[in-house]
Amino acid sequence: MRLPVLPILLAGALALTGCGSSNEPVDPADEPLTLTVQAAGGEGELRAVQSLLDAFSASKPGLEISFTGVPSQGDHIAKLAASFAGGAPPDVFLLNYRRLGSFVDRGVVLPPSTEGLDELYPQPVEAFTYEGAPACLPTNASSTVAYVNTALFAEAGVALPTSAWTWDDLTAAAKAFDAKGIAAVGFEVGLRNSAPFVWTAGGEVVDDTAAPTSTTLDTPQAKEALAYLASLQDYGVDATARAATEPVDLFEQGKLAVFFDSRRSVPAFRKAEGLAFDVVPLPRKDAATPSTTLLASDAYCVAKASKSPTLAAELARFAVFGQGATILAESGRTVPVQMALAESPAFLAPSLAPKAAQVFLDAITTTKRLPNVAGQDEVEEAADDLLTQYFAGKASLDETVKKVDEDTAAIYGQER
Repeated sequence: MRLPVLPILLAGALALTGCGSSNEPVDPADEPLTLTVQAAGGEGELRAVQSLLDAFSASKPGLEISFTGVPSQGDHIAKLAASFAGGAPPDVFLLNYRRLGSFVDRGVVLPPSTEGLDELYPQPVEAFTYEGAPACLPTNASSTVAYVNTALFAEAGVALPTSAWTWDDLTAAAKAFDAKGIAAVGFEVGLRNSAPFVWTAGGEVVDDTAAPTSTTLDTPQAKEALAYLASLQDYGVDATARAATEPVDLFEQGKLAVFFDSRRSVPAFRKAEGLAFDVVPLPRKDAATPSTTLLASDAYCVAKASKSPTLAAELARFAVFGQGATILAESGRTVPVQMALAESPAFLAPSLAPKAAQVFLDAITTTKRLPNVAGQDEVEEAADDLLTQYFAGKASLDETVKKVDEDTAAIYGQER
């Protein structure tokens, strides 16, 4: 079986650094007034992080911060791996919980203070808890929702969805859009967007979130969900369309009625000229089943090898509890983990789209997460490759789910 190069590079790099990092405490008075920070994201996301860093730097006279913004998550993890291998990782780096395990297992992350964690939503705190202890400070409590182009709904004469809409409601709307020549539904194919539909169908994505040994897509519930998602392509963005233009770009251009994504799309959608949009929860399977969504959470992690660990930890707390958290909330990108801030105008922003920002807060209690163990990157890459073939019509559903479960079991079972 072909294993992805990137996670192997990461594991090797962390293996080189995990045992060699000094555990000697650093006197804060001896710390250099410099920090290096690395994060991944789109233009809006990286601009928000830069604003946060500027504010933190202004509060610390003489502090110099070097920021590396990386457009893609894959490149971000590759650069982190290379920096750990070279013995000079960033002092602070932003990390998704699904990529946490490899770093914590190798002992390269400095655990944060637990002070104030009771002020945060418990779901993202739990996602960044590893073997019973917090590993990094979560900054985002986002989830997957449905973005709707309100102008296209009006043009097609389709009523905007309610919070209780179902798969049948979405299919009916999709057919109405299709009859008007409007692309109805688009989403990135793969495990991330499939998971909420598997859950609302009554299935599970893995056998054990805390200690997974395999994905569990070869079940009637999971197959029903995948078949439903594939059927939506008949009224929206199929493999041919995705090869030409990403669904997120189509929505931003005002050419797509419904798009599934997390809060990360808001900054770009706000900037898109003429785009009228809002958000609603993902559709549930039917009226009798609850709506469930995927937690999409990132955290500020401090490298144990940092030469300025006190400053690095202060920056992480500034981003979660301090002025930096407000800056991120106002950027539109982040659903604050601090409950009081999330319920304030800084995030809800009633004068800005999406008007229904409360949807993100209501969804927090219904979120489920994928594993945060080492190897999760490899699992998702393998699963996404196979699911892409399925959604492109190049493999049957039965052979796809069987192969996904077999390949992910082999990855989860590897020595780490």
